[in-house]
Amino acid sequence: MCKSAAGVMNEDLARERTSSAVNVEALTRVIDGGARNTTTRRRLQAIVEQDPVFSNADNMFMSRPERYRHGLRKARRFTALKEELKLSSEDAGLVSDSLNDAMPTYIHALMFRPNVEALCTEQQRQVWLPRCDSMEVIGCYAQTELGHGSNIRALETTATFVRETDEFEIHSPSITATKWWPGTMGRTANHAMVRVVIAQLVIDGKQYGIHNFIVPIRGDDHLPLPGVRVGDIGPKIGFNAMDNGFCSFDRVRIPRGNMAMRHQRVDRDGVYSSFGSKESSKIAYISMMQASWFPFVFTVLKRMNVSL
Repeated sequence: MCKSAAGVMNEDLARERTSSAVNVEALTRVIDGGARNTTTRRRLQAIVEQDPVFSNADNMFMSRPERYRHGLRKARRFTALKEELKLSSEDAGLVSDSLNDAMPTYIHALMFRPNVEALCTEQQRQVWLPRCDSMEVIGCYAQTELGHGSNIRALETTATFVRETDEFEIHSPSITATKWWPGTMGRTANHAMVRVVIAQLVIDGKQYGIHNFIVPIRGDDHLPLPGVRVGDIGPKIGFNAMDNGFCSFDRVRIPRGNMAMRHQRVDRDGVYSSFGSKESSKIAYISMMQASWFPFVFTVLKRMNVSL
């Protein structure tokens, strides 16, 4: 039997490291934000390394469906571990960062829930956040479209107010309006934060610009709801435990209350109100991006330190 080389460092690399004038331990503590954080990170990483559910040893031998199912097992174990160890959100983040593989529910925690918290009213948060935390609602963030990427002003998806039924009609008017690439959408999510679903708000034929809506995309049986065409975009060069997906809408109706209304509102009569200036709306969007994308980038950087 061949002896495992795990944990064995190339002797040339080891020699160069020992000759460096850099105090590796001191630098590690600076990167972690203090000695206590370094100790906590290493303790949690050790828990991850010792748990067979989190093992990545067979990843290269798995098919894509197997990688996805393995990711779901990790997500379930991660949720249980948070409860077992009573982890704070910061410590739970350290565990997540240690997995070295994206869980299919990653975008739910990173983008969907923070958007509900940031863009919905207190009354809406009381309805949606408990469902997010219990995983009854698993969400994704449906902004990017096939023809426009993240060019917000060019997004085509529309959310038209239907006064007679007090609803919004979510519609993809062309193939280029198809939501494309959102993580967690392909197989896992049952709701989407659609800017319309990130969309163009339309009332009585007048466009009011891009707004956010919570749109159910799958039912209790996890099959697509009527008018929703949703699926997985297929193999990618990486992140294959993540189910990046596509979604289009054929005049899908949602309650008026599913519009995120902390900063803008449409009342029962179709009257549109905006709270604050256009500048404040831009600040709210920038804040959302900071809460969503910046942690994603920071996670990538932190994973570069995982061996420190």
